[in-house]
Amino acid sequence: MDKRKKPADPEALRARRVALFDAIERGDISLRDAAKEMRALSRLTQPEFAAHRGVSVKVIKELERGTGNPTLNSLNQIGSIFGLEVGWLRKEKLK
Repeated sequence: MDKRKKPADPEALRARRVALFDAIERGDISLRDAAKEMRALSRLTQPEFAAHRGVSVKVIKELERGTGNPTLNSLNQIGSIFGLEVGWLRKEKLK
């Protein structure tokens, strides 16, 4: 284990994961912020996360900056570790 990393608090990570899933379900989180949170929960650097998910570092960096145009395959690879996949979402909530 990298000695620079503080030990993970499993309960805090679990609470963050639940909050992420809730925000996704409500549609209250951007793709950019969701990707950042997934990587933070994984406790990996951008290059480590990219290698772990099988995508390029460029994809991760651009996604986290909000400037990327990732493929559906890339998004599914990133989200699969959390049991997520890309689906159709409404832009606005029904009134």
